[in-house]
Amino acid sequence: MKDRVKYSLPPPLHESCHWLMISHGKDRQRQKFFDASKHYYHTRIIPELRNKIVLSSSYGWLVLKDSNSQACSLLNLVSMEMIWAPPINLNKYKFCILWLPPSNPNCQLFFIFKDFLMTWNPGNMEFIKKEFRLEVEEYMSLITVNVHKGIIYAIVEPTVDTVFANFEDSTISFKKLIKRNDLSIGVQEGNPHFDMYLIESCGEILLVNKIYSDCFGSQKVVYNFKIYRIDYSKDGWVDVENIGNQVIFLSESQGKFCNVSCSGLKTNSVYFTQGRNLYIFSLDDQSITICLPCPIVNKHNSTLSWIL
Repeated sequence: MKDRVKYSLPPPLHESCHWLMISHGKDRQRQKFFDASKHYYHTRIIPELRNKIVLSSSYGWLVLKDSNSQACSLLNLVSMEMIWAPPINLNKYKFCILWLPPSNPNCQLFFIFKDFLMTWNPGNMEFIKKEFRLEVEEYMSLITVNVHKGIIYAIVEPTVDTVFANFEDSTISFKKLIKRNDLSIGVQEGNPHFDMYLIESCGEILLVNKIYSDCFGSQKVVYNFKIYRIDYSKDGWVDVENIGNQVIFLSESQGKFCNVSCSGLKTNSVYFTQGRNLYIFSLDDQSITICLPCPIVNKHNSTLSWIL
């Protein structure tokens, strides 16, 4: 890395809490790193990110897919270490989760499909396929999923039950944890449009509902968020009205929860992306602030990804 020009390396990522990376240009060869706390962006051209799609981001690592070859890799944007995953067919996968960093011997990369998952440990030569077994026949597929302390948590459709399973077995047998309750998850008549995210938070799982009104064209109009945690004594989800000195970051497919250690970010808020815009939803007063991280980026040829 000493011989590389500054323009080909990410900015000092440790100088901010979280960065929003905007990939754009022909073959996504250019990147804008937007500091959400300072409202400033750095322009870079990083060869390792050319023609790559970011599938997930955790522990400072990006899970990448090459647009041409479909090859999958892990990239650390601090050390610039790249780890290539074995070949895998990612057609019709629904979720990508990196559980623990590659330096941890228990690290697992999950690709979750409708009725099975593929898992890989960086020390292995191939992915391992594990079939799903659903406790209730009416379960069709997973709405949202996350891995917490070695357990897979998911919400399934059409019942909207919360289920869990241990991924160490040869098959994944989901068992019901919480039965659907319209009041407890905020799905109410007349308000049918929502996206669900299961995210880790200080040793527990949170459910975040992103609620939006009718779409205008292809654009969702988000107007509210509901956040819940599991209350095992009540066997249900309970409201979380305040997350204190913390922030939730959401992309289109994943969410992260973090304590805020730097100034400039609005605490007790949800930061989420849509199109080329960044929105900030305040849990204090339910207001939404809009920000355009980089006005010069073409909205039709750019993707936004949190580096978490």
